[in-house]
Amino acid sequence: MSKLFIREILTPDGSPVAFPNGIRIGSNGGAGLVNNIGVPGQQGFGLGIAPDLPAGFAKLYGTDDPASDVYGNYVYTDGSVMCYVPAFFYKYGTGANGLAINGIDVKPFAAYASVADAAAAGYALHRAFYNAGTIRPGVFVDKYQCSNNGGVASSIKNGNPLSSAADHNPFNALTGAPANNYGGALAAAKTRGSQFFCNTRFIFAALALLARAHAAAATSTTHCAWYDATGVANFPKGCNNNALGDVNDAAIAYVSDGYSNCGKTGSANFFARTTHNGQASGVADLNGNMWEVNTGLTSDGTNFYLLKTSANAAALTGSNTLSTDAWGATGITANYDSLGATYESLQARSTAVTYGSATQVFSAATTGTAWTAAGAGVPLAGGTTGSNAFGNDGLWDYRPNELCVISGGSWGYGSNAGAWALNLNTVRGDSYGLVGLRAASYL
Repeated sequence: MSKLFIREILTPDGSPVAFPNGIRIGSNGGAGLVNNIGVPGQQGFGLGIAPDLPAGFAKLYGTDDPASDVYGNYVYTDGSVMCYVPAFFYKYGTGANGLAINGIDVKPFAAYASVADAAAAGYALHRAFYNAGTIRPGVFVDKYQCSNNGGVASSIKNGNPLSSAADHNPFNALTGAPANNYGGALAAAKTRGSQFFCNTRFIFAALALLARAHAAAATSTTHCAWYDATGVANFPKGCNNNALGDVNDAAIAYVSDGYSNCGKTGSANFFARTTHNGQASGVADLNGNMWEVNTGLTSDGTNFYLLKTSANAAALTGSNTLSTDAWGATGITANYDSLGATYESLQARSTAVTYGSATQVFSAATTGTAWTAAGAGVPLAGGTTGSNAFGNDGLWDYRPNELCVISGGSWGYGSNAGAWALNLNTVRGDSYGLVGLRAASYL
């Protein structure tokens, strides 16, 4: 385990952070660093300083310094390093709303007095920051894919990533023996504590959005190590060429975990090229290495469903009978809204398409179903002809019963792996050595 230098340990009472709509943290216009997502293209973008810390979290030396390799990084009692992602507003360009088609802008939460004011300017609060019926100031996301740390699913650099299969660092070797299937990822995340949950598709897509905004604004590799001026590969790199490297960056090399061509977590030689913000402070390995189980989007074989904003991601369980379950008729009724049998790019075609288009890729809606779908990274009907700007990442368009979405790709998926990649061809009971998880926790 890498040595962590703790700067200070805060001792809050552990109760949820109150964050009513009328209160904003940070100075006028979001200029302060606290709870500020930063400016696309600049140092520190995509992370921020948490306004408070739940019990068990601590800062590192440099957590408060945008120039530090651990800016916005926090450590939990098990040694897990997590990145704090503050709530933010975004706008997708339509060509008629002040931004070019597929242009993107991101503003800190303090930029507007209310969600309604932001919407009036064409900006939406990302769906990732709604949970259990409340707006959350931010979310802690694992910096690394989870590995087995003495029975706990932990976010630790150079770990051997957990998987849902018996022959590759299985879930059931964790405390409590979570099931070795995709549904078992939910219990695996809980081995760290009750407030932790298997990452949602909304949070994963929020990180992809931040990477895209950073790519569009960056002008050099100074604050975005994966920047490509040609635009051909202007996105985070990863372990995806089936040889511990990246199909778009021949210099990238991962350290093998001993299973096929899977890499150890965060082990790339040019680490900053593999994070969402192109800086050492960022969230690593969203492009390849291991597919990651996500909650938030499912199907019963007839309709697609998106998680309600009233649902609590930390309360979801991994089976198919209870009202808390992420699957099954009872859980779907309690926790999801229907998208219908098809919705925009989700046509149950039983085939793969690719992210990106010269036409508009995502809805610019600020409320409603279209906003929720965009928050899950669901493209518009014309948004899947493929483009370099979206990495030509894959979308496997299926609609099975007990759909369990997996995101990001794995070590052999080539250019179809990436921060947008979304696979709808897998179900709760599946078990595969290239599918693992990343945990998160709301502030």
